[in-house]
Amino acid sequence: MAFEDTKAFAPGTLPAMLFICFALLIFNKIVNGLRCPLSHIPGPWHTRFTSIVSKYHFTRGDKTYWVHELHRIYGPLVRTEPGQVSTIDVELWERIHHVRAEFRKAPFHDKFRIGPDHMLFSMTDVATHAARRRLFARALTVESLRKHWEPAIRERVNLCITRIKIAASEGGVADVWLWWRLLAADVVSLLSFGESFALLETVGQNERAYFDALHLAGIGIVLRSMIPWLPASVSKLFPIKSIRDILNANQVITEKGTVAVRNLRNTAIDRPNIFTTMLQQADEGDITLTDDAIRSEVAGFLLAGSDTTSSALTYIIWATLKRPDLQRRLEHEAAGLPADFTDKDVEALPLLNNVLDEMLRLYNPTSGPNIRVGPREGFTWRGYAIPGNTVMYTQTYSMVRNEAAFENCESFDETRFERATWQQRRVAQPFGIGPHSCIGKNLARIELRLAFAVFLRECKGARLGPDMTDDVMFPLVKFFTYPKGKKCEITLLPRRVEDDMVEAKWAAEA
Repeated sequence: MAFEDTKAFAPGTLPAMLFICFALLIFNKIVNGLRCPLSHIPGPWHTRFTSIVSKYHFTRGDKTYWVHELHRIYGPLVRTEPGQVSTIDVELWERIHHVRAEFRKAPFHDKFRIGPDHMLFSMTDVATHAARRRLFARALTVESLRKHWEPAIRERVNLCITRIKIAASEGGVADVWLWWRLLAADVVSLLSFGESFALLETVGQNERAYFDALHLAGIGIVLRSMIPWLPASVSKLFPIKSIRDILNANQVITEKGTVAVRNLRNTAIDRPNIFTTMLQQADEGDITLTDDAIRSEVAGFLLAGSDTTSSALTYIIWATLKRPDLQRRLEHEAAGLPADFTDKDVEALPLLNNVLDEMLRLYNPTSGPNIRVGPREGFTWRGYAIPGNTVMYTQTYSMVRNEAAFENCESFDETRFERATWQQRRVAQPFGIGPHSCIGKNLARIELRLAFAVFLRECKGARLGPDMTDDVMFPLVKFFTYPKGKKCEITLLPRRVEDDMVEAKWAAEA
């Protein structure tokens, strides 16, 4: 006999069931919050129950500022999520990122995986990470980069400055944020493939999909960290094109890694690059480096080496042009370089390098989170018992705004690092500390020095565009730091009278 009881399917049943499920979910959250093992750690009440506020700020790009404000209210140790603690204690920060690997990379880093295999940045296994890092080391030393790549980098820099001058002359404006992005992408593709993508020549139209993907990939990583259950296969079918492009950006970059692998394996192509050196070193050490591993590392290198450098260059121009007196002194110092100057010559300029260091302190392109997992057995810090496997959150932004180390920490002071104390050098680590510090920091500094020096020599008297305000240049921090207005416009108007007067005075004194 057929089942005839239809009361179970009455109109109000489904809403009632949904309400019960929702109520049970809320009840479970409340119980877990009341039993939160981090309840003794200072922090907002809601962080015992949910991570939704933290994720909201992360999505907006202002979690860095939210966490910094929490530290101002609650002190050096703050609960930011039910299982996460943030710290700005210098000694604990050093312990977390120490070479001993007492604190492990959090599973969070798996969201940063771009290609088919883990890349250096996403690796959480200590031994595997150390072995892969050693393969990069030889190719990315200062000596190796200067010997093999400096002339080609300088050629890209010269072309970039020429394009900026053309755009900014005769009353026009040049968006240096765009031009620095093109430069950084050209340089990193040059090192990855042995030739650049020629984005500067075509204003990004050449390899347009790749250029757009570089910016979208970081947003995609943020999105996937918020929706970890979203299958990769769904991304190609997503109905909204803008979101589909974000979700597919990693695939576009990974395909470029496939080109690098093909070039490496094809002995008829004579285009040495940093991955050629990696392969040679792997063979010497009897280390297996699969095609998928190379493909992933190329993708990671393309992403990490583009937006970071362009962001740093953008903010150094912003910080300099806001201060005409500093700008004149920098231009005067750069003018003293020989015509055929090298990176080593620029490295010897005291004011320029002090300005670079201060910019990296105040406008670090990677000022966001560094996340680790605490030891399984837990640990105690200054009277606080931290349970095992607690996620420990640190951020460069807060470390370099320690008033005990940096007086007037929010002010740009170009003299700060000419008299830097041991404590200041200790916390001012723009490329990170420990075994997971940025592997490309030498390349980044060479690019920054050369591009800034050539800009000062070739764009004397440059000024910020009329629409450039503090709000437009407010740094948002998602995957990397970038200006809120997504532009930094400059113009090359006729020189100011005061500029000529100051230069005449310096010439007379000389």
